Amino acid sequence: NDLFSRFDYLVGRYDLNKVKTIGDCYMATSIPSDELEHDGCARVCRFALDLLQAVKAFNDSGPRHGHVSLRVGIATGQVVAGVLGTKRFLFDMWGDAVNVAARMEQHGVPNQIQVTEKVVENAGPEFTFEFRGTLNVKGKGPMGAYFLKSAKSVCARLSVKERAPAKNEPKPARCQSAVI
Repeated sequence: NDLFSRFDYLVGRYDLNKVKTIGDCYMATSIPSDELEHDGCARVCRFALDLLQAVKAFNDSGPRHGHVSLRVGIATGQVVAGVLGTKRFLFDMWGDAVNVAARMEQHGVPNQIQVTEKVVENAGPEFTFEFRGTLNVKGKGPMGAYFLKSAKSVCARLSVKERAPAKNEPKPARCQSAVI
């Protein structure tokens, strides 16, 4: 609960949407809106970088639990979302971006953030990526995979709520949805 509570805090910090947790899987997405949609992919990338820091802080907090490793997968694209059931409602998301993000996580490396080429194209210039190689992704075939390594500036890592846009600040590429 302590670790997922840290993740929940970061979801709020970056104006994201926690979709669900299943076992050790934590799924979040950007929230489409007129004000924030242009930087959804960048917010998810900043969130993922902070997830790794949250896990490190959790591991450093004491020996009451074993060492936790985290694999993160990020993809971007359109999704369909809805509420299921008539009792104990469940909100869920479906679509190619969800499946590809899951594959990025499954083929990932512990304590790394693995992303698709579309994420690299849409995240904006403040991020540093490292080409991992080509992966054979189930249902997609060969796909280029990258590791998200860092954000280039402290200001870039602040959420939209925490800073005003600089005058003449370039708009990052539009990202309809990003899922991890």
